[in-house]
Amino acid sequence: MLRRVMVRGLDAVAWWGTAALRRGPSVRWVGCLVSICLLRLAAQGAESEAPLAQGPVVAVIRDIVEAGRQPLLHRPDFSDRQDSTRRLYEAVNFRPLWLRSDKPTSQAAEILRALSEADRRGLSPEDYDAARLREEAARFDSPTPPAAGDAGAFDTALTVCVLRYISDAHLGRVPPRAVGFALELEPRQFDPVAFVSQLPAAEAPAQLLATLDPQFALFGRLTGALAHWRDLAARANFPQVPNLPKLHPGESNAGVGPLREFLRAIGDLPSSARAPKDARVYDPDLVKAVKRFQERQGLGADGVIGEATLSQLQISPAGRVRQIELTLERLRWLPPPEDAAFVVVNLPEFQLRGYYRGNTSPALQLRAVVGSASLRHETPVLHASMQYLVFRPYWDVPPSIAQKEILPDSEHDPAYFSKHHFEFHNGRIRQRPGADNSLGLLKFVFPNPFHVYMHDTPKKGLFAKSRRDFSHGCIRVSDAAALAEFVLRGQGTWDREAIDTAMKSGRNNRHVYLERPVGVYLLYSTVVVDEDGTTHFFEDLYGHDARLDAVLAKGPPYPYPPPAPVAVEVEPESE
Repeated sequence: MLRRVMVRGLDAVAWWGTAALRRGPSVRWVGCLVSICLLRLAAQGAESEAPLAQGPVVAVIRDIVEAGRQPLLHRPDFSDRQDSTRRLYEAVNFRPLWLRSDKPTSQAAEILRALSEADRRGLSPEDYDAARLREEAARFDSPTPPAAGDAGAFDTALTVCVLRYISDAHLGRVPPRAVGFALELEPRQFDPVAFVSQLPAAEAPAQLLATLDPQFALFGRLTGALAHWRDLAARANFPQVPNLPKLHPGESNAGVGPLREFLRAIGDLPSSARAPKDARVYDPDLVKAVKRFQERQGLGADGVIGEATLSQLQISPAGRVRQIELTLERLRWLPPPEDAAFVVVNLPEFQLRGYYRGNTSPALQLRAVVGSASLRHETPVLHASMQYLVFRPYWDVPPSIAQKEILPDSEHDPAYFSKHHFEFHNGRIRQRPGADNSLGLLKFVFPNPFHVYMHDTPKKGLFAKSRRDFSHGCIRVSDAAALAEFVLRGQGTWDREAIDTAMKSGRNNRHVYLERPVGVYLLYSTVVVDEDGTTHFFEDLYGHDARLDAVLAKGPPYPYPPPAPVAVEVEPESE
C-alpha cells in the first residue's frame, strides 16, 4: 500500500522535476533534491516487499560502485559516470533501483526496450549493452531467486547504461570541437542524477527519456526518414545505378534500366510509370524523375545526368541512413530555441529560415551564400544572438583580403579605389556605403568569436546558382529587407516601407538595436525533411559528415582527432 501511494506521488511530480532540469540553476537544484528525496522514500516504502536478502545485494552494489567497473558490460570501466552512479545509490542506501520482489520492475523493462530501440533515434543499442541486459533480465524469470551477485550486477549495469544513454541522447556522443567544428557550443547544464532519479518510479519512463530529444521539429521528421531509409537498406538486391556517361534526355544507354528501377524504388519515379519499348532510352517520364531527384539533392534540376548527379544517384540507402544518423547527432549539440524568433541557416543547403517559437513552419525562407569550401573560408557552426542591424554599412576590409586582392588590383588600375568607393580610414581600407558596397545596404550583427555576420549583397546573380559557397565566411542573404522585416517585427514603425527607405536613402552606418534579441543558428545539416515528409540530401560541403563518421565508426569512447583548421576572413565592424 505504501509503495502504491509513493508511486502515485512520484508520478505527480515527475513532470515538475523534468521541467526543473531545463530551467535555471536556482530551480534545478531544488528539482534534483526533490527527485532524490522521493527516490529514497520510494525505496524505503518498497523495502518490505523485497524478499531478496538486502545485505548481500547492497554489498555487491556498493563494491561495484566503489570499484568503478561493471563486469557485465563490454565497456566495464564507468569511471566517467562513477560519481553520478554513487549519488544515485547513496540516495537509496545502495538498494537496487530496478528490482522489486526478485524481478526487474516494469520501469526497468520499459527502459530496456528504449535502449534496444536507440537506433530509431540514430544511436547504437550496442553502446548501451541492450541485448546483454535483456538476456540478464530474462534470467530473473526463473522461480529460483537470483543470487545477490547477479542482482547487484544487473541493477548497476542498467544504471550505468541509462546514464550513458541520457548523456548521448541529450548532449550527443562527440563534442563539436572534436570533429573540426569552428566553435565549441556553450555547454548546457544538465544534472543526470536528477533526471535518472525520476525513472525508477515513473509511470511512463520512456516518455521521460523522449524529453531528452532536441526541441527542433526537424529531429522528429528525421527519425521518420531514418525508419524509411532503413527499410530500403534492408531490401535484398536493391537496384544500383552503374557508371554512366553524361546523359541527356532522349539518349540511350544500357545503364538506363537500372537507373529507372532505382528511382522507382526510392519514390522519385511513380510506380505507374511505364518504361518505353526500348528500356535503354532516357525517356520523358524518367527525365521528370531525375529532375525531382536533383531538386531533392540541391542540384540544378536540368534533367542532365552529369558527374554531380551520378555521384548522388550512386549513394546507397545504407549511405543515406548514415547521413541521417550524423545529422541527428549534430542536432543534439544545439541548445533549444528560447527567443521569440530565431533564424536558422543550414550551410550545406544554402538556405535561411526564420521561425517564431512554437511554430514548426518557417515564417521566412531565403537563399544564402556561405563561405567557400574550396578556399577553406568555411562559415563556422555556432549559436549566437542577433543584437542589431546596420543600415547602409561601411565595409572594413580584412587585412588578408586587402593584401591578397584589393592592393594588387589597385596597382594595375590607379582608378581602382575610386571606381569601387574604397578609402583609407585609420590606417585601414574601407568601402563607403552605397548600392555597390560589398555588404550591400544592410548588415545583421550577432556577436561571436569569429565576427561573422549576415548581410545584403550587390551580387544578386549568385543566388540563382544551385551551389552557393562563394564568401569569405560571412553569410549573404537573397532578400535582406525581408530578413529585416522578420527580425524587426513588432518594433516601432519598422514596416517594409520604412526598411526600404532606410536602405536606399537613409543615413549611412545607422545602427538599429533590437528590442528583443533574435536567436541565430548556423547549422550543418546534410539532410532536411520538409513538413510534407519530402527528404532532401545535400553534399558534405565542408567534410563535417566524413569527420564525424570516422570518429563514431570507431565506437565508444570515441577517440577525438585534432580539429581541422577553419579560416574565416572577416573583421569586427568599425563604430
